Amino acid sequence: MRHVVLIGDGPKASVLGFGCSAIMGRVGRRQSLRALAAAYAAGVNFFDTARSYGYGESETVVGEFLRGRRDRTVLSTKFGIVPVHQAPWKRALMPVVRTIVDNIPSARSIVRTQVKGQLRENQITRAVLKNSLDESLRKLRTDYVDILFVHSAPISVLSQIDLLEDLDRLVTAGKIRMAGISSERDVVTAALQSGQTILRAMQFPASLGDSSFMYKIAEAQPRRLVFVANHPFGGVEGMTRLRSRLSELAESPATPTEIRTRLKVQDEQIVPEIILNLILADTGIQVVIPSMMKLSHLRANLDAVSSCRFTPGELEWIKCNLSPTRAPLA
Repeated sequence: MRHVVLIGDGPKASVLGFGCSAIMGRVGRRQSLRALAAAYAAGVNFFDTARSYGYGESETVVGEFLRGRRDRTVLSTKFGIVPVHQAPWKRALMPVVRTIVDNIPSARSIVRTQVKGQLRENQITRAVLKNSLDESLRKLRTDYVDILFVHSAPISVLSQIDLLEDLDRLVTAGKIRMAGISSERDVVTAALQSGQTILRAMQFPASLGDSSFMYKIAEAQPRRLVFVANHPFGGVEGMTRLRSRLSELAESPATPTEIRTRLKVQDEQIVPEIILNLILADTGIQVVIPSMMKLSHLRANLDAVSSCRFTPGELEWIKCNLSPTRAPLA
């Protein structure tokens, strides 16, 4: 597992981050602790959670797991989406809901709608910042977090000077080591162009097709910012589109022979190998957060970043030809 320096003299962070959004939501406590332990044993030490994840209970499980490990991990959480207090009977039903989702995948969209009803979004105020961070620290069983992200931040957060100053004071006080935003790419672009110096970590959905955004990241590198990409595979639809395009490239005579012979689309490892290495290779992105709640996903992602069948030049060629609207370049 490769590790990179993110923040000062703290521990180096694994280039693969463990996203904790499913903990105590789609996945229960026991399975979550097993997944966290397996990832940590494999060298993953960047854990990304949020006050709202798992109906407000993800941080509790993460805190339980981190006991005795905190000084060897890099921990990020978020504020700005507030979980609504659940009645005891609703919490008791969660194992039943998880069983339904596991056995009836089509029920997931219904469950997602119900989950959104349990959250209050865009709660980005100074009072919420204080209360949310205090609650996060209590549940995580720590006195600081390495990165505190503003969750689903709108562009307007950049003009909330009092809030930004509060975040800066929290850095000075040692409660957080770095402040940042977790948002869409247009908000991250606006933050990079704004000239502000307080939000130094940026989390956003990965997109290999947005060359202008990737240029902005590369341009910002001398400022020693932290860039974290999430949702690298784009869900089931994204995976399906990517496999279809790779099949086209594998069958095209315009694809260089050395690439075509290794584009074995039936190989389950081909997608994580291409996507994760493209995201991390010379992009300025230091950490990528794929799904790793299942052991098979963890192993595939670990293998992908530890070895790759394609050279950097071949990966660049594949990236330039992933668009389904163009014929392969010679």
